Amino acid sequence: MPRCPVCRARDIRVTERAARHQAAWRECGHCGLLVDAAALASGRLPALIDARLASGRFTLAPEDPFFVESYSARTLALSRGLVASPVGDEQRAGLRNPYTDCPAITDLHPLAASPPVPVSLVVICRPGDLSNLRDQLGPVASILDDLCIVVDEPPTADLMPPADWPDTIRILQRPLAGDFAAQRNAGQEMARHEWVLQLDADETVDGETLAALGHVAALADAGGCLSVGLARRNRVDGVLSDLFPDIQYRLNRRSLRYAGKVHERPALAGGWRDSFVAPNLVIEHHLSRAHVERRSERYEALQPGKGRLFERDALLTPYAD
Repeated sequence: MPRCPVCRARDIRVTERAARHQAAWRECGHCGLLVDAAALASGRLPALIDARLASGRFTLAPEDPFFVESYSARTLALSRGLVASPVGDEQRAGLRNPYTDCPAITDLHPLAASPPVPVSLVVICRPGDLSNLRDQLGPVASILDDLCIVVDEPPTADLMPPADWPDTIRILQRPLAGDFAAQRNAGQEMARHEWVLQLDADETVDGETLAALGHVAALADAGGCLSVGLARRNRVDGVLSDLFPDIQYRLNRRSLRYAGKVHERPALAGGWRDSFVAPNLVIEHHLSRAHVERRSERYEALQPGKGRLFERDALLTPYAD
């Protein structure tokens, strides 16, 4: 099955939702798009979706071979750098009650034209990562004004940030102790802004994603959401992995807390309904083959049953449409 034309996931599946529309339709397990399997295989869906998004108001035609309601329309619009504003009370209610049978009707405007909110950045790392972070965080500091680093190191260690680091960067020393959620939660508490982007030392975001963060966070606020999933590109020895979009819920309200010693995720009281996916926000993950080959086993040892041993083969497989 080809990848989703919205979020690029391979997870196109048979679901009860699809059965309510057409027997031959499938659902994207990442973004909620419903599609006709034959139309997806034909490759014509991206152009048709772009055509529906070309005017100031998005509506579906009865014969369209895809379906979105308000919740999934938000992600669809973001994939093209747009904001979808639901028209009417029923459409707005769909944001908090996803996957109704009510076709989306939304007004559209450029994401960049919407007012942003400030975002803090938290990076969790080891002491040996600090010298490499200097070049990585320089461009970030020109866009974000609150950068927090949580270092896997006892507080008593003699650790000094490089003298040429921007004043906006603050460092917290805290032993990881095999608990990634606790380390991220320390960063959440350290952040000054109400929205926080969390990264690892081997992850980066480009200028386009940095510029869009505050706009997407504001959109989440407006929709009552607490967490936003970013697409992560895994590059193993520089080669893009087939494990994409590898959604990571890393843009969160500061009050939110992570759970899970490994492969940690935000603990959402309302489950996935308190979040959405923003395909326009991308994390670049830089890995070595040697690291990939041992990471799942190491994580499995830290939390048995949670190491995701199946990911190793997907990470080592080059990307393909």
